[in-house]
Amino acid sequence: MHDHRWPEQDHLTTQLSTAERLQLQEDQVENAKAYVNQQQLAVQGIPGSRLQTTEEANKFRSLVDCWTRGRWAEKPRRLKLKHFQDPTFKGSDQDQPELRWEPECGFDPGQTVNRTQWCEVMKGRNILLVGDLVHYQLHELFLDTLRDGPTVCFGELNCKDHSLCTEPSVMLRYLRNDRLSTNRNVDITGGHPSVDVVEWPFMAGYILPKYPILILNRAPVLEDDAQFVEELTRTMLAIRKAVPNVLIIYRSTSIGHPHCDEAQAPLASGLRDDELRKLPYGWSEVGRRNALARVIVEAAGGLFVDLAAMTDLRPDGHVGGQDCLRYRIPGPLDAWVEVLYYVFMGLEDKLP
Repeated sequence: MHDHRWPEQDHLTTQLSTAERLQLQEDQVENAKAYVNQQQLAVQGIPGSRLQTTEEANKFRSLVDCWTRGRWAEKPRRLKLKHFQDPTFKGSDQDQPELRWEPECGFDPGQTVNRTQWCEVMKGRNILLVGDLVHYQLHELFLDTLRDGPTVCFGELNCKDHSLCTEPSVMLRYLRNDRLSTNRNVDITGGHPSVDVVEWPFMAGYILPKYPILILNRAPVLEDDAQFVEELTRTMLAIRKAVPNVLIIYRSTSIGHPHCDEAQAPLASGLRDDELRKLPYGWSEVGRRNALARVIVEAAGGLFVDLAAMTDLRPDGHVGGQDCLRYRIPGPLDAWVEVLYYVFMGLEDKLP
């Protein structure tokens, strides 16, 4: 969950009508496009992949969007993870319904995640996960999928390198940086990083070049739209300047589901805007911020993967109690793994 001490900022738009919020999103997306053009952020293709032209990149982006649009169906899951990592997220197959993600553009019905093939398309490239607290769950998912046993990770701020693949060798590391800020030193408050907003450095020269694959996310409701656009653009420019050929994948931000302990089933469709406006912690603004992030990430030659579109439909399956944002594993996030597997295969032109 987001920290309860985060204030309700003036830039929340819950007082606007649905029509006004839609118009605001359209206007701010156009503003973001104008800003990235002004900053000369325009990268062709998707560096770090086989997709070298704008046409190839846009075609693949459309396919990825199709994988993240769909519904949850009562069918046996294709992938059933065994969770070896942080016990906070430990789920059980016995207490979960059999629900499968059915995308609009279907996966190969006979194909599930192949660990050997996934390691092959990574081609020995280390992966750095940088983002908010939810992003730590990607760390868990990669380890559960590509390793056979647990690792040791002390806390959710800065996790050391873990081995994902052996032939060729691929290492995984997680750093928490809610803003994806380009600072090179930890902001210390009273001798410790602030628990409200964490900005662990990842741009340092001894860190960033070691990881040819970046999987990023930015907490979306810490400031107004203009500052969000400016700061994320600044980060993308800094990354491209430091490591021009790095592969950038950006995970969209999910909403949480208040009273998730009471939820028993997935939603047939996303929440209506009048329902979104009632959500706490700035979740009412997440859709617009994701739209702005997409503009910036794609201008930087990155791939925006809307995993949130899948789990926003799952009020069930959360950790529960005080945490109605993150999910149990195994559970709804198994489908994130499937999409990411197909993403990596597609980026190397190896789709089954």
